[in-house]
Amino acid sequence: MKNHSTRLGNDPLLSAIIAGAVAGAVAGALTASLISGGNAGPRTGPENGMQKTAETFVEASPAAGKKAYAKGHTYFDLPGHKGGRLDLADYAGKPVMLMFFTETCPYCRKAAPFVQKLHEKYGKKGLTVLAAAQEREAAPAARFVKDFGITFPVAYDAAPVARAYKTRGVPYLFLLDRDHKVYDLWAGYDPSFDEDIRKSVEEVLKPE
Repeated sequence: MKNHSTRLGNDPLLSAIIAGAVAGAVAGALTASLISGGNAGPRTGPENGMQKTAETFVEASPAAGKKAYAKGHTYFDLPGHKGGRLDLADYAGKPVMLMFFTETCPYCRKAAPFVQKLHEKYGKKGLTVLAAAQEREAAPAARFVKDFGITFPVAYDAAPVARAYKTRGVPYLFLLDRDHKVYDLWAGYDPSFDEDIRKSVEEVLKPE
């Protein structure tokens, strides 16, 4: 068990993403960050006591010759900042790194260059990198993309989805496995997380 997150993807009995409150030191750290402006910031302690729940599946209509996509608790379908939709089902069978952010969050702005590097290094190896802005309009997401030269898909109006993921502030990084169950997560961002994030990405990309 890693200190920064609770692993769910390796245990078939844990099919929900995060249904309980984050306990212990992380709750304290994240509560303080919310009071200071909604930014999760770097964490200082482990997360414990994630509540177990049963995952509810809604089967999508399968395309010809393709396995049906099971829409679990991590599923979302959001507007893309350039138009169109960012539908998690479009990335069926692929691991996904998802970052929730806001335009002006200082820790989100620290995380963005690293997340872009993940896309550049691991995108060609099978990792899908996505980001979702919580603002209701596309303009903040578009400015964020321009500021950091982001080349992976970015959505907006993601606050309801972030709540469904049980986040506490921003940024939050979720690593989803090929079945789009939560494999790992990081609340806040600090460069000290980088090596651990890379290791988790390499693990989830290993052949099944």
